[in-house]
Amino acid sequence: MSSQTNYLALLNELRTRGPQDDQHLNSRVLVIDGLNTFIRSYAASPVTNSDGEHVGGISGTLLSIGHAIKNINPTRVVMTFDGKNGSAKRRQVYPEYKANRKFKIRLNRSEVVDKQDNQLAQLIRMIEYLAHLPVTVITAEATEADDVIAYIANDYLSQKKDSQVFIMSSDKDFYQLVDERIHIWSPTKKKFYYTEDVHTEFGIYPRNFALYRALLGDKSDNIGGVDGIGDKTVHSKFNLLTEDREITLKELMDFAATQPAKVKIYQKFLASEDLINRNVQLMQLSESNINMTVKMRIIDALEQPVPRCNKIHFHKMLMEDRMSAAIKNPDMWLREVFQKLDGFALQTH
Repeated sequence: MSSQTNYLALLNELRTRGPQDDQHLNSRVLVIDGLNTFIRSYAASPVTNSDGEHVGGISGTLLSIGHAIKNINPTRVVMTFDGKNGSAKRRQVYPEYKANRKFKIRLNRSEVVDKQDNQLAQLIRMIEYLAHLPVTVITAEATEADDVIAYIANDYLSQKKDSQVFIMSSDKDFYQLVDERIHIWSPTKKKFYYTEDVHTEFGIYPRNFALYRALLGDKSDNIGGVDGIGDKTVHSKFNLLTEDREITLKELMDFAATQPAKVKIYQKFLASEDLINRNVQLMQLSESNINMTVKMRIIDALEQPVPRCNKIHFHKMLMEDRMSAAIKNPDMWLREVFQKLDGFALQTH
């Protein structure tokens, strides 16, 4: 059989093994919080290359993506990263937003690497690996990845027929987006979150999760909550927030105003309206916080042909980085993880 015939047979195999039934490119989309995934992998993975250099950020991220793909079986994968000055809009609202963000490396090995340039170099190199896989990578200037993910899930994919979305992140802010179409895959807890899962774990339905978080604050983003209000207080003193209907801040304020004045927590709550409004503005993702120019760039990136899986270049990079042992049997891994996705990618070319 000629090489041309072999090539045509391979293309036909990819076409038949790709889309199944009535699935299309956007039927089942995995949207990954890129920096969240990379930082977690970089800090947790002890993997080194044959030269003894730490490469856990690269290998850990790739393996984490592969694990999610095997569990979710998506028709396409989109990975987003914070753009340059991504937090600028939120810092206009609250200058101290994310002011406490200092990356701390705690590698699971005897030698502690304390070089930020190593982190950055691995992040850049990891993105270069993604260029040879059927993954759409999106970065929008002056926009956080959270907002890009929310726009893709809430707006762009809502226009696609029968589209289901799985967001991969350990960031709790995404729980507010969960509904019958949008679900969360937590890579740290190794579990899916559907509407009832959010309610079971937090006692709060997704539609009220942003307001719930606004009361508590978020230490990881340096956002303070209402003094004296924690999870138990919400459930005992503001239990209407646990109901399966959308609760507004005004309704909570009206409720607190009718409670006995001697119960100090209600007075603290009423005096914190501005802080809560600020927190909602910082934490809510349901209403798009990006301008039309950025939206068009995101749409354009999503409408571009999906990159094909390039095994030759992927293997070449592994050899260049002396990482051939970092992914066990990379040929089989590429086939098991990306073959179906490559079939969908082929249809976009």
